[in-house]
Amino acid sequence: MKLLRSVQSKLLFFFLLIDVATVGVLISTVSGSAHEALESASREHLRDLARFASHDIDEQLQLRWIAVRSLAANPFMTNSVIDTLGRSDYLEPLMQRMTLPGKGGEEADLWLVDFMGRVIARNGRRQAPSGSVSSFGDAPWWPEVRDGKPVARELSENGQTRVLIAFPVVYQKHTEGALVARFDLSFVHTDTMREGLEAVLLDGQTPLVGSLPEPVTRELLSRSAGPGQRNTLLLDDTFYLLVPVEGFAREHGFNWSLVLSVPAERISGPVDAMRQRMLQGGAVTAVLLMLLVVWRTRVLLRPLQQVRGTMRRIIEGGGLRQRIEVQSHDELGAIATTFNQMLERLEHRTGELERSRDQLSLLAQITSTSPTAIIMFGNEGWIRVWNEAAERLFGWPRLDMLGAPFLERVVPEEARGRFTALVTNAGGNAPVDAELSLLTREAGSIPVQLTVSRIVDVMGQVQGHVCIVRDLREVKRLRESLVQSEKMAAVGTLVAGLSHELNNPLGVILGFAQGLLRRSTLDEGSRTALLAIEKQTQRCARLVRTLLDFSRKSGPVRERIEVGAMLERVRELASGQARRGQVRLEIIEPSVAELPDLEANMPEIESALLNLVGNALDATAPGGSVSVGARVSPARDGIELFVADTGSGIAPEVLQRIFDPFFTTKPVGQGTGLGLSITRSIVEAHGGRIDVETAPGAGTTVRLWFPVVAAPVARQEEASV
Repeated sequence: MKLLRSVQSKLLFFFLLIDVATVGVLISTVSGSAHEALESASREHLRDLARFASHDIDEQLQLRWIAVRSLAANPFMTNSVIDTLGRSDYLEPLMQRMTLPGKGGEEADLWLVDFMGRVIARNGRRQAPSGSVSSFGDAPWWPEVRDGKPVARELSENGQTRVLIAFPVVYQKHTEGALVARFDLSFVHTDTMREGLEAVLLDGQTPLVGSLPEPVTRELLSRSAGPGQRNTLLLDDTFYLLVPVEGFAREHGFNWSLVLSVPAERISGPVDAMRQRMLQGGAVTAVLLMLLVVWRTRVLLRPLQQVRGTMRRIIEGGGLRQRIEVQSHDELGAIATTFNQMLERLEHRTGELERSRDQLSLLAQITSTSPTAIIMFGNEGWIRVWNEAAERLFGWPRLDMLGAPFLERVVPEEARGRFTALVTNAGGNAPVDAELSLLTREAGSIPVQLTVSRIVDVMGQVQGHVCIVRDLREVKRLRESLVQSEKMAAVGTLVAGLSHELNNPLGVILGFAQGLLRRSTLDEGSRTALLAIEKQTQRCARLVRTLLDFSRKSGPVRERIEVGAMLERVRELASGQARRGQVRLEIIEPSVAELPDLEANMPEIESALLNLVGNALDATAPGGSVSVGARVSPARDGIELFVADTGSGIAPEVLQRIFDPFFTTKPVGQGTGLGLSITRSIVEAHGGRIDVETAPGAGTTVRLWFPVVAAPVARQEEASV
């Protein structure tokens, strides 16, 4: 029985058995009603063919509609419409090979157009005159597509009817272009010609495919009773059957109908011939044949039903663990075994893809959320990765930078040679780093720490380079602050030593000068000279005390100070300088009821105010004014003393250095450069702070803030003068 193991052998044996039995039994059997029965069966068969042909038309249209929609939604098409740089290198070859599925789909025309309807690329399957289309912007259906609505239209070109399908290519809810497909209706003839039938596709009364006499068309349409109604007509020895085309055509406004025609003799001729031979045994033969067909069909179709059921469960459930269980050793068993092996490999590959996808997603999340700017550019120099930290550091959004040239957009022209050398040195396995300046959107050129690493694929091919960028602005500021602190410490040590060395000789000079002044025998010239020596020696002693105050932190004895009285003393002390400079010095009287007393060292606070008032008077032109006042701070957490002038203001480059020791803008001999440094030291020693508001040409206001709560009284250190 090895001969019957194959499906082909089983089918041949089965039909041979049926044929022998049918011929043997029905040779002399004819039924009086055979003509009517077979004619009815033939008509029903024609109706089934019409139904299948109509369904096939709908299926072909649905298949192409879905294919165009899927292609338009493909990220590749979206990127091809958006990315205008270099797309011709990959888009044109792909579009030229692109076709639609279904019968005759390889003959379809496909265009990819931009948001203005201009053709970006098309397939190369047809070379019809219409292939020269360069824009669909003037097409009546284009506004609907541009508004994001897919369309299907029936077109008539050069006497031939075609169907056009257009789907918008959408990116971030905006129509960026469209994919347009156009195909003819030649597939309508495919199945019907195999059956020896003629098919005509009507749009209303107008033939789209094939031709039909006008009287036949009117008669068939007049018999139509609505959608789904099958209408038949026997006219001029030809049998006609009309079926409306439902589904896709009806949904998109195509009033299509399918007409099948067959000569009447094809139905009645075989029946008449068979009537002569089928004289006896029709009923018995029909019963036996029916039983035989039912039994054998069940046996033959059982393995196929198993295969079909397993495949249906895989399609509906989506699980690749399903297996086909067929125990036969024929072709069906071989197919089942091969299919099971394919499922095992697909399951394994699917697991690997899911694990790779999860790993890639994790790496992308890490890169995106990293607090450090991470940038990747390919071998051609175009930026491919630009994370959120890079957006914050450089100011440009990711979408603007993807595809942009890294060298031209980010690297200053004077640093490009160094950057190129850095990328070249990153050719090894270890990353390289360097400090250089890069361009930002808002801050211009900024210093950064740049680490460059090479990226290779599994084949060892270089894919590009990754740059890790760290902002060095704060680091450089801290470096400068550290250098300044070290400089201040060195200056303090130098000043302290120098002051102690100067104190002793100044004391000797002052003592001898004062001793000589007590003599009554001095002449007027000597007395004048000794008075000058005494005055200048005392001036030097004050300068030495100032240097000592700057070089060491003292713990002054603090007392309650009436702020209003202190401001009056400051005005008295500075009034002479104000008169000489022809500047109005005024005190803004504080509200005694609201202003609390200040607990501080009065000489130090007065010295700080006198330093500020003196600077303000020096910076104010004749006719200007200087105001001194006090108030409760806006937050009511302290007392605020302020000195405001109408002078020329402070330039920005000078403002950042005004508290540096020995820095002064006054001529040589008129300032030591220690006034503001000492003032800030006094204020900070009292737990306060100093703020400066100024603008060139708009005057300057200096505010001293002191806390309301009493500061702890510290031990006073003795100062040797």
